[in-house]
Amino acid sequence: MFDRVESGLNMKTHLESVLRGAALAVSLMALCGCGDTNLVRDAAQGVGLAGRPSEVTDFVRDSRQDAPSGFMAVGVSAPARPAPRKSAAEFRAMEAALDADRARLEAEGAAARAAGATPTAKPPPITQ
Repeated sequence: MFDRVESGLNMKTHLESVLRGAALAVSLMALCGCGDTNLVRDAAQGVGLAGRPSEVTDFVRDSRQDAPSGFMAVGVSAPARPAPRKSAAEFRAMEAALDADRARLEAEGAAARAAGATPTAKPPPITQ
């Protein structure tokens, strides 16, 4: 009787250790792409399945250095944009416009609720 309990415990601990090992392997494989080294690429290059990347020629490096990429370089802050402060009258006008929009949307919602509350028409009776 105790043999079954022991074997069940051993099986459980064995399964837990296998799952821990699998989780560790998956997490290590996920982290392989992080950093400057790429283990898959390095292994493929070592075996000969992948070629070595060629060096960039001087012409390409010089022509693309100052080309606009649409992205800001790391460490460069965005240019300051002027944000003029609104006057009290402009602020009140903006509040009034927002209140008018809210009132309009509430009226549209009430109309939609009223349209949904009307009972559907009954079909005409069928006579033979």
